[in-house]
Amino acid sequence: MYKLIAIDLDGTLLNSSGEVSQKNKQAVKEAVKKGIIVVLASRKNDYFSKNIGKRNWSKSIYNLWKWYTNI
Repeated sequence: MYKLIAIDLDGTLLNSSGEVSQKNKQAVKEAVKKGIIVVLASRKNDYFSKNIGKRNWSKSIYNLWKWYTNI
């Protein structure tokens, strides 16, 4: 049994619109219910999100955190 799952954000957990699909939401919920620690990971840093990114990464990550803490 897994104890921890680390999930990359861009292109893995988040789709091209910066949203979590229903399939991914369900998979994360099932992992949490089984007692598995889910870690969200990204190589994006603050400089990228403010100066280079095409989306507002800070907002996307905040919305993802809000969703995750309500599982």
